[in-house]
Amino acid sequence: MGPSDRGPTTTEETSAPIEYTKLKIWIMDNTLLVITLAGVISGITVGFGLRPYNLGPNALVIISYPGELFMRLLKLMILPLIIASLIAGSASLNAKMSGKIAIRTLLYFVLTSMFNAFLGILVAVLIHPGQSDFKDNYEKVVHNRDHNILDSLLDIGRNIFPDNIVQAAFQQAYTVYVEPENVFVNNSAAHESERVLVRMVKYRSGTNTLGLVFFCLVFGSLLGTLGAKGQVVVDFFQAIFEVIMKMVTGVMWFTPIGVSSRKLCHNLVGLLQQCLWVSFYIS
Repeated sequence: MGPSDRGPTTTEETSAPIEYTKLKIWIMDNTLLVITLAGVISGITVGFGLRPYNLGPNALVIISYPGELFMRLLKLMILPLIIASLIAGSASLNAKMSGKIAIRTLLYFVLTSMFNAFLGILVAVLIHPGQSDFKDNYEKVVHNRDHNILDSLLDIGRNIFPDNIVQAAFQQAYTVYVEPENVFVNNSAAHESERVLVRMVKYRSGTNTLGLVFFCLVFGSLLGTLGAKGQVVVDFFQAIFEVIMKMVTGVMWFTPIGVSSRKLCHNLVGLLQQCLWVSFYIS
């Protein structure tokens, strides 16, 4: 019996290799996603398997160390990526388009900040976290909240226009109330003295992203108006952007190790913390 005598090929026989080929192509195109999911599953599995052994704090630190290094590498890429991409991108656009981008960025930041503040106030009013006598002091809280909202709006302006661009890379401006030394005001109603709080602007750790975005957009927009004179600088930042993107791509291939390490450690510490970290990673 020759090959021609075997009869027609069935649909099941032809569809199986096609489906396998499609699956193989999908896996090849999404290799990073597949190995990341494998890292998550392995971290959860090994973590639950080691929980009964009650490992010490030093062992937990060693287990979570690769994940810590992975997160530090990702944070390391943020600042140069923002600066290089914004300057190179805004320099290739005209000044009008860059101005629109700056206005939309500022408007988006203000609207999201106001929404977050409103949501926080609403949740605090409904849930009353950590304060049983919240309703008795509601008027006082609302009065202080209005005052703090004003300070928050002023802080947005201070961060948009930083007085030191180098400082903006690692610090943010914020308003705080402090008690000055030897300053008292007589309270005639209560017949006692109370301290006067003075508004001061201080700095806390954290990248001033809003100020950096504003500076980079203005710098890139004006750089684009120089024409041939500024092309060397534009090419410089474009090259930096491409290098940083290659570095980010390389770091992302360590995602399975970092995620597996973090998942393993959080499974050993507790299921609740592990679920919270999963939510944070997905978001």
